[in-house]
Amino acid sequence: MRVGLDASPVASVFGGVSNYVCSLLRVLANIHKDTELIAYIPPGLSGLVKRKFVDFCDIIQWKEISQLAYRSQGQVDNLDLFHGTNFKCQTYGRHGSVLTIHDLWLDRHPEYSKKFFGQRLSFYRTKKRVQQAARIIAVSNFTAREIHELYDVPVEKIAVIHHGISKYFFPDPGDNKIFDGWRESHGVPNKPFILFVGGANPRKNHDTLFRAFASDPIFAKNYSLLILGNPIFKDVSIRTTMDELGLHQSVISIDQVSCEELRVLYSRASLFAWPTRYEGFGFPVLEAMACGAPVVTSNCSALPEVTGDAALLINPESAEDLAYEMKRVLQDQDLQDVLRKKGVTQAARFDWVRTAEHTLQVYYEVAQAHKKSSLV
Repeated sequence: MRVGLDASPVASVFGGVSNYVCSLLRVLANIHKDTELIAYIPPGLSGLVKRKFVDFCDIIQWKEISQLAYRSQGQVDNLDLFHGTNFKCQTYGRHGSVLTIHDLWLDRHPEYSKKFFGQRLSFYRTKKRVQQAARIIAVSNFTAREIHELYDVPVEKIAVIHHGISKYFFPDPGDNKIFDGWRESHGVPNKPFILFVGGANPRKNHDTLFRAFASDPIFAKNYSLLILGNPIFKDVSIRTTMDELGLHQSVISIDQVSCEELRVLYSRASLFAWPTRYEGFGFPVLEAMACGAPVVTSNCSALPEVTGDAALLINPESAEDLAYEMKRVLQDQDLQDVLRKKGVTQAARFDWVRTAEHTLQVYYEVAQAHKKSSLV
């Protein structure tokens, strides 16, 4: 079978979709030699691909393709199937297309859209693609329900395939001297810290975390609040929230860290607090659990599905709930130990090999269904 995939997200340095596409391609290339993989990338990305996928350049066929030529490329390359990995189906194979939907955050909350004309046009475009695709891959049961409800897609057309966890995330406190040097270079105080990933993006909801942290002086006295991610999102600023709540002495905001640094920070965190408002899956909680961090996160969207009983869940709009659970974890060593152990066990259930195998199964189901319908 010849399968084309939209590999354009590999150009991103960070982000869940980039993680998904990179990990899926690597495993697909290893587990099924009878499937030819053609990965389509925008012009000019070949050098990046060779660096990122040095061990797979001979297994995966990489093709630079412009948007203007994309539509007919499935026919040109004689594809059996095309997999749109990120909401779009730019071309088709003779058996049609498979489309991955990661979340419907902006369809649920169009007020946060950065598009000049708003989210309405994108909603109708995605809905049309979803209805035209032969099969839809949802990254969680929650996202599958959202697709069914918002796009009126039959549930039998949707395959739920969870993400995996990268091998780079495991309990790793790191070398003390190296960490101390990193801490000093970033101005991080030599005290325990609470970790948050997501920057100023209102979806990630740093404001509830900041209000919870500011609600009790015990937090600022004993802990720093380490914030990772872009500190500015449209008209929202981490610094503005810090100043409003008088937290400029307790909050350290860092835009980007490497994968290795992130692993060490997860592993050293006294707590990973993530009151995000909406997640189609939620990579950061999975990464934090895999590294052994105690987790307090939201009781909505896909997060209960991903965390199981390995995290404490709160209403993301309630700073009081969050502050209570944060204090409960930080003051109870036995509870910390339980959450750390459960988190590592829960994260291990998410495996990229399983993700790739189930994705291949969807490819072959689509091909078989198309062949049968052609004979009728």
